[in-house]
Amino acid sequence: MNLDEIQPKCFILALFIRDDGERFLLGSGAYEFKEKQVHFIANTFDNDIVEVQGNDGVLLAGQVRRSSVQKFEGYIGDATVQKQDIENYRRDFLAFFRKNYHYTVVYIFPDGSAIQRRKGFIVDAPEIKEIWQYFPEYSIGLNFEDVNYYTYAEDDSGQEIYGKSATIYLSTGATEGGLIWDETGVVWDNIGAEWEEGSGAGPTTVMVDSIDSVYPVWIVTGPAVNPQLSVLTTNTILTYTGNIAEGQTLEIDMFNKTALLNGTSVIKNISGDWVNFSPGNNRVTYVTTNADAEPSVIKWQEVVG
Repeated sequence: MNLDEIQPKCFILALFIRDDGERFLLGSGAYEFKEKQVHFIANTFDNDIVEVQGNDGVLLAGQVRRSSVQKFEGYIGDATVQKQDIENYRRDFLAFFRKNYHYTVVYIFPDGSAIQRRKGFIVDAPEIKEIWQYFPEYSIGLNFEDVNYYTYAEDDSGQEIYGKSATIYLSTGATEGGLIWDETGVVWDNIGAEWEEGSGAGPTTVMVDSIDSVYPVWIVTGPAVNPQLSVLTTNTILTYTGNIAEGQTLEIDMFNKTALLNGTSVIKNISGDWVNFSPGNNRVTYVTTNADAEPSVIKWQEVVG
């Protein structure tokens, strides 16, 4: 079930994607929502979280956002189904919402656009009221490790398409330009001193149009030796120690904290910080110990709520 297979209605649908890839749609067909369904429960604020202790020994409190429980409630079946169909729908519902999984919730709007919440986990167990009854009620409650809402899109195969990307150019080997003397040397002639441009590249500026910090996916295509990504704005640096051969691709997901080299985990080769970008302009550098590396790429979903 991909986004392009779902027919939006005049209300919001919720597509659940379990972290093993299984999908389940609420709000349409056999799993209608109640009219009172509230999709976007506001996050709460904690005001008593101790952030730092001042020099005078006084504890300074900071404000921290906390995710609130999001409940999804509705009815199983419609006027065309039999009791046995409803029982099958009930079993499918209970089989999908299981413990020890994370869920991404994709909210689909009537115009076909979508946003997502990540890292959802079940806090109110899946429930079906009244077995063998027409239109029994269902409910499921999730909380989220990440409080943010992100943009979302996917391709025909159901793979997520990142809305933003940027090319990060290699900074290794950069030299400063300036005035140099021609081959005659310091003796004055008709040419004299000449301006020489610096070689190599300095930091790349990446614009993040987001209301909160984002953790991108970093893609490095070989050949590259010991690639390192640094964001000067957030003072975060991540290093991969090892050789990426020509034809190989390293993909590091800063949000999910994974590192794959041609699909194989190489997390043991990662050191430093999980790099993040602040809203606005970010100064970014990419360095390797080989000078012939191609530019790397970052991609991310922006925070919209």
